[in-house]
Amino acid sequence: MNSEYQYMIMTFILSEHQCHRFGRMAKEKDIRGGVVVLGKGTVNSATLNLLGIKSQKKEIVNIMVEREKANELLDYFAKELQLNEPGHGIAFTTSAIIADQIIKNGESACNTAHIMEGDVMYKKLTVIVNRGMADTVMDIARKSGVTGGTVMHGRGTGSEFTEKLFGIEIVPEKELVVILMPAELVSRVVDDLYRELELDTPGNGILFVEPVVEVRGLAKNNP
Repeated sequence: MNSEYQYMIMTFILSEHQCHRFGRMAKEKDIRGGVVVLGKGTVNSATLNLLGIKSQKKEIVNIMVEREKANELLDYFAKELQLNEPGHGIAFTTSAIIADQIIKNGESACNTAHIMEGDVMYKKLTVIVNRGMADTVMDIARKSGVTGGTVMHGRGTGSEFTEKLFGIEIVPEKELVVILMPAELVSRVVDDLYRELELDTPGNGILFVEPVVEVRGLAKNNP
C-alpha cells in the first residue's frame, strides 16, 4: 500500500472543558484543521439520573494526522487529558483512505479498505435515523450488550438544505448514533438493530461499521 495515503483520522469525544484543553494542546503540537461536531453522551449513570441529568453535552473532534505519528499523538493526548479516568473522554483512530491517491495509483478503494482494516479489537458503528429515534437505537443496543454511545444531530438552515458530514448528506431532521464496541459484539448488535429498526424498509435509516485501529479511554465494560 502506497505511503502517500498513510493517514489516520483521530477522533476525540470530549466535554466542552476537555475540548478547550485539547484545542490548546493541539496548537502546541502544530495541529490545524480539525472539525468539531456537537453531540451528547448516552451512558447510563445512576448519579446523573438521580440529579435528573440523562445526557451530557459532548464535542466530537476529528483531525487527520500522519499514520507514523498517530500512536505517539494519541498517547500524548490520552495522558494529558487523563482519558484513563472515567468520564474524561474517549479517543480513537481509524484509517483514512485518500481517494485521489487511490485513483492516481490505480487501486481499488474496496481492496485498500480491506487491507487497512486487518484484525482490529474495536469497531465503530454508526446509525443514521429520523430525529427522535436515537433513544430507541440505544435501547436496542443496550439489550445487545452496549452500555453507551454518542448522538449527533444533522444541522441545516431550511428544509432543502443538506449538510455533508463524513461524506454523508444529512438532512436537518436526522440523528447519528455512534457506538464504539469490541469487534466480537458487532454482529449481534447489527443484527438486532437491523431487525428491530426494520432498516430493510426505505427511509427507516442507515447503518454502517468502521474498523477502529487504536482506542483510549474506553473501559472494557463500557462499549
